[in-house]
Amino acid sequence: MSEPQWESLRAWLMAQRAIVPEVKTPAEVKRLDLSNRALQSLPESFGLLTELVALNLGNNKLSVLPESMASMMRLSNVDLRRNAFTAVPALLGALPIRSLNLSGNRISAVSELVRFTMLRVLDLSGNVLEGFDNCLSVPNELRTLNLAGNYIKDIAAMLAQLTSVERLNLEGNLITRIPPEATYLSSLLELELSDNRIETIDKAFFTLGVESVNLASNRIKEVTLHGLEELEVLTLDDNALSSLQIADDFAPYLRAFSCDGCGLTAFPMLPSTSLGSLCYSSNAIADVPETISRYTELYELDIDGNAIVDLPEELANMKSLNSLYIGDNPLNEHAKLVIEVLHPEICDINMKTGITIEAATEEDLPHMAGLLGVLFAIEQDFEIDFDKQLSGITKLYGHEGTDLLVARHEGKVVGMLTMQRLISSAEGDYVGQIEDLVVRQEYRKMGVGSRLINKMRFMAQSYGYKRIQLAADIDNENAHNFYTRRGFRRTNLTVFHFKNNF
Repeated sequence: MSEPQWESLRAWLMAQRAIVPEVKTPAEVKRLDLSNRALQSLPESFGLLTELVALNLGNNKLSVLPESMASMMRLSNVDLRRNAFTAVPALLGALPIRSLNLSGNRISAVSELVRFTMLRVLDLSGNVLEGFDNCLSVPNELRTLNLAGNYIKDIAAMLAQLTSVERLNLEGNLITRIPPEATYLSSLLELELSDNRIETIDKAFFTLGVESVNLASNRIKEVTLHGLEELEVLTLDDNALSSLQIADDFAPYLRAFSCDGCGLTAFPMLPSTSLGSLCYSSNAIADVPETISRYTELYELDIDGNAIVDLPEELANMKSLNSLYIGDNPLNEHAKLVIEVLHPEICDINMKTGITIEAATEEDLPHMAGLLGVLFAIEQDFEIDFDKQLSGITKLYGHEGTDLLVARHEGKVVGMLTMQRLISSAEGDYVGQIEDLVVRQEYRKMGVGSRLINKMRFMAQSYGYKRIQLAADIDNENAHNFYTRRGFRRTNLTVFHFKNNF
C-alpha cells in the first residue's frame, strides 16, 4: 500500500462522510456505509480496506465494482440493493461472503453464484430473473433465499440446490405449480409463494416440515389439506376455491389460518386445537358452527363480510378471544347479545364504516407528529414538542427496517402505530419493537387500536420476526389491559433510559 493511495481514499471517504477524522489507517475500517449517495463508481484504491467486514452500497448507481476489492478477504456482508447491476459481480465469489443483497437491480445472470461457497443469505428480489437453475454449488450453506418479484415460471429444476434453505421467498413470480421436486426442501421452515399463478400442488409438498406457508393470490381452485405436521401458519387468501377439503391429519399444531376472499360457503373446521388466529373474511359463509368453542386458545377471529345472521352461544364462552371482526354481516339480535356477553369492546361492529388501515405516506407525517402529542400527554416520560416529534417520525419513515401504519377515516389520520426491526441476542434473530400506538379520542373503543395491532402483528409474522415487544406507561392500566387481551404478556423487565444532555 502506498501512502498517497491511502490518503486519497481516506479523503474520498471523509468527503462521503463514511469515516470520522480519527480514522488514520485502512485497518481501522471494519464497517462502511456508503448507501444513498448516487455513486456511479468506487475509487480503484477501494481494495485497500482489507479489514472490511460489512459494506453497504445500497441505493446508488453502481454497475461494476473495482477489481481491487478482490483483496478484501474478511468481507462477509455486502449490500448492493437498488443499483444497476445486470449480473452477480464475479469478483465477490472469491471472498468469504456470507450475506449478499442484490435486490432491486437488473440482474438476469447468476451463474457466478456457484463460486459463493460460504453464502448463507441471498436476496435477489426485484430483478429480471427467469430462472435459478444450476447456479449454486451442491452442497452449499445457503439458509435464506429471496427471489421475490422476478419472472420465474417453473421452479422444478432449481429445488435440488436448496436442500439447506430454511427461508424461501418466491412471491410475485409467474410460477404455475408446486412440483414433485419440492421434496428436496428438507430443511425448509418458511415458504412465501403469494401472488403467483399456482394451480396445482404436488403431494410431495404435504410431506415437508415447513412451519409457515403463504399461498395467497394464486389460482388454486381445489385443494385437500393434509400432512404438514410441523405447519404453524398457512395463508390461502384470494384463491377462488371451489373445493377445500381438510383431512384429520392436517397440521396438528396450526396456530394461524387465513382464507380471506376464497368464495367459501361453509365454515371449515381445522383439526388443530392450538389455533390462535382464524380468518374467513370476505366469503359467503352463513353459519358459525357450535364446535368453534373447541378452539380454546383462539384470540383472533375475522369473519367480516360474510352472510352470517346468528352466532352460537358457545362463542360467548371463548375467554381467550380478544379480537372479533364481524362487521358487514346481517346479524340478528341474538348474535349481538352473544357479542355483548363475550366482550363488546373486542368486536368491530361499533366501528364507524370507512376506516382503513394503511401504510403511512410522507404526507401523513405532520398528522402523525400531532398524534404523538396526544400520546405523550398521557405518558409521563415524554414531553410534547411538535418539531421533535416531526423530526423523529420523519427519520423513522425513511429508515430501513421500519413500518408505519395509519388508520384513516374520510381522508383524515385518526390513529397510528410504528414498528422497528431489532436484533435480539436472546432469540438469535430479528424481533419487532412496537411503539406509538395512539387513536384520536373520538375514535376510541371502536376497534381501531385492535386493527392497527393486528395488522402490525401479521406483518411481523410475515417478516419472520421471532417476537414483537412494546413498553407501556407503568400507570396506564387501560393500556395494560388492552395489550394483555390481545395476547401480549407482561415481562419481569423494567425499562431504563439514559439521556445524553448535549
